[in-house]
Amino acid sequence: MATTYHPQFTVPSTRPIPAELLLAESGRMRLPDWWAVEMLAEHRVLTTAQLTALGFATTTASATRRLAILARRGWIDRLWNTGAAAIADTWWCLGPIGAQLTPLDEDHDVTPAQAYRTRDRLREHQGLPGLLQANTFFVDLATHALTKPGSDLRTWWSPRTCRHVTAARHAAWHGEYIHDRNRHAFWYQPDPGEIRPADLADHVHAYRRLAEQTGLATLLFHAADPQREQELRRYLERRNTRHLTVVTSNPEHGHPADPVWQPIGETHRLALTDLPHTPDQWPPDTVTFKEVRPRAPHPIYDPERPYEESVANGEYHYPPHH
Repeated sequence: MATTYHPQFTVPSTRPIPAELLLAESGRMRLPDWWAVEMLAEHRVLTTAQLTALGFATTTASATRRLAILARRGWIDRLWNTGAAAIADTWWCLGPIGAQLTPLDEDHDVTPAQAYRTRDRLREHQGLPGLLQANTFFVDLATHALTKPGSDLRTWWSPRTCRHVTAARHAAWHGEYIHDRNRHAFWYQPDPGEIRPADLADHVHAYRRLAEQTGLATLLFHAADPQREQELRRYLERRNTRHLTVVTSNPEHGHPADPVWQPIGETHRLALTDLPHTPDQWPPDTVTFKEVRPRAPHPIYDPERPYEESVANGEYHYPPHH
């Protein structure tokens, strides 16, 4: 299904979006709209079904209608559909207005032409499989938290935000899962399936440096399939993982919140909540190399949640989800 663009964007302009259009469009936005745009700025691509599951709308049908409106107005754009009839499987990315109002550089104007080139590069980017795998992993954790009282996916940082803390070029994801007021913070490493297991295992060296710099030493390797996991483990057991808690899994073992994580050197599997606790909200100021801008929104949209830490503090529970 083709997107009918706002007249300003029918022809990809190389000029900045007029300020009066930005002001007018901002005034038409609802709170869930802003959250969805911020989520796409942080995580680059999400589906209608994923945004719905995270709280953008109560039904996929209503989410589809609203996202289509935001696309026509230039806030977001379709990356692709998996089928003509599979409206719920539409992948979304930022459109020209969304890119202009959520920039990495606050003083940089984003033209429609630049936004569309970014979209087209994303379609062909070699890192897209790993990005999609990481986003699916975190959405699964968030939706699981909604079914467990006292649980929350409190933090989901993409490499975009992680770089403000790590100052590293290595693409790293960070998450923090809350259960019964215990925090479980971790690094997450996807497996795009196009890199040799030996090379994927070498990424552990970058995480050892991050652990030394930040104090966060739990690393989750999510292999693409059981064979890849076994090969990856064979190489990880030869690497220096001292001072790290390194665990592996793959989608065939089950949900990432269940006992599916096998520590290196062990034969048993652990649940995410069995992994080391993080005493306080991470990261402390002492390990923040650059100001962590509040770009990454809370990954669960819930207007009834009184404040961001309310689940972690035991003062709020998400309504029952079935």
